[in-house]
Amino acid sequence: MIKVDALTVRYPRAVTPSVSDVSLELTEGVTALLGANGAGKTTLLRTLSGALSPTSGQVTINSLSPYARRERTRALDKIAFMPQTAAVPRDLTAVDFVAYLTWMRGQRRSVARARALEALDAVGLARRADDKLKKLSGGMVRRVWLAQALAAQAETLLLDEPSTGLDPRQRATMVELIQARAKGTVLLSSHIIEDVLSLATSVIVLREGRVVHNGPLTSEVNESWLLSLIGDAEE
Repeated sequence: MIKVDALTVRYPRAVTPSVSDVSLELTEGVTALLGANGAGKTTLLRTLSGALSPTSGQVTINSLSPYARRERTRALDKIAFMPQTAAVPRDLTAVDFVAYLTWMRGQRRSVARARALEALDAVGLARRADDKLKKLSGGMVRRVWLAQALAAQAETLLLDEPSTGLDPRQRATMVELIQARAKGTVLLSSHIIEDVLSLATSVIVLREGRVVHNGPLTSEVNESWLLSLIGDAEE
């Protein structure tokens, strides 16, 4: 479980915080994170992943802090993060990139490679396992990132716009893979409301860095209602 208490994140020299006084709990199931461009979705996900430190407030992962030196490794071992955009080691093969996170978390290389191959097969890239990342398209690299998160077998997945750059068939596969993880904890941001309605069990909406809605996905929560709550056009 991830617990967030009065979290505020302000970038250096920023006039206003990107995330302001956010409190929430993430338990089992798929939670969608929605908001207009600049609402704070990516900042929140990066902070939960340990990539950013909060200005104030607390985050705990199974009661462990990802920012406390003695607890950081144990806390972050519980999660896997798929960023929206990030540089990749272009000369690394897909299978080595996917296996890296699992290996870094203490698994033998043979186990990490086996998990990586299984995950690449799940995302439809088994035949590209030994190709270098620089030979893959942007959409393929997105799927490689998801494969890395799946191979780590973490309790919690943090997915930032996982459908970006995917065609309809690949999006459908992505939805199926995320649904298969519904017994764990998944937090995903998306601008595709259709995916949210088919995937999520609950929805969090951010506006200007603040939570304006946090609740279960019920029959009353439809596309027009969500868009009206989000406000401005989404990214």
